[in-house]
Amino acid sequence: MQSPTAPRWRGVPSQAIAIRQWDGEFVVRSERTGNSHLLGSLAGRVLGVLLDAGDPLNAAEIAARLEPSASSIEASEAQDDVEDVLEEFRRLGLAELESK
Repeated sequence: MQSPTAPRWRGVPSQAIAIRQWDGEFVVRSERTGNSHLLGSLAGRVLGVLLDAGDPLNAAEIAARLEPSASSIEASEAQDDVEDVLEEFRRLGLAELESK
């Protein structure tokens, strides 16, 4: 279980992103940077959760929305994968840490 002080993330505003899915991959264009990105299935799904959430989420909450019936071991592994995706999103400008 993640601590209450775990970083909380939000996607950039949905109007700043164009996203399309083909054959399990996602093409994303950031209107902020003008860059396009090819995302795999997990990254595309994480971005979808962030864009739909409205409120900032931590990695455990995102993982739970991706796999609501996952065992605790599966959830822990999924959370690690989500954390990696979120760090990459921060680098690409697709997600931001919640400012306190």
